[in-house]
Amino acid sequence: MSEQLQKLRFLLGEWKGRAEDQFGEKGVIESRYVFTQDPSEHFIAERDESWKEGKLVNRSVSFLMWDSNIGKYVRKSVFSYGWVNNEVGDWKDDRLVFDIVSIDGEPDFFKGVRWRSFIRKYSENEIGSGLEVSKKGEPFRLYGETRARRT
Repeated sequence: MSEQLQKLRFLLGEWKGRAEDQFGEKGVIESRYVFTQDPSEHFIAERDESWKEGKLVNRSVSFLMWDSNIGKYVRKSVFSYGWVNNEVGDWKDDRLVFDIVSIDGEPDFFKGVRWRSFIRKYSENEIGSGLEVSKKGEPFRLYGETRARRT
């Protein structure tokens, strides 16, 4: 495992969290995250599920790695909604922040909107997983964050 990926080792394991009235949804969304070193120690794989009122909202799979060629973290995230985020990011203070540089299968309603995703380390046993959004010429604003605890 690279030194840079080693910094993110605290993520390994299972987490459960919730968000209320965020991510464009009304009500409570409950989420489960599982981080593993799959398919090898060169990656951190993430499997997510989000539920609202007992119904699946979204399922995703992501692969995160350190790309020594560009000196940044890269992540590919595949969503059950039908698109793939291509992300490039850095660790800043207590946050791993990714700029979403392109979206394969991008929905029309995303056109002209910039997205950033992040993972925030609150403690060894609490993280936040979220999105920020920016319309043309505007600063980024929080779109939603799920606070999750290690289980």
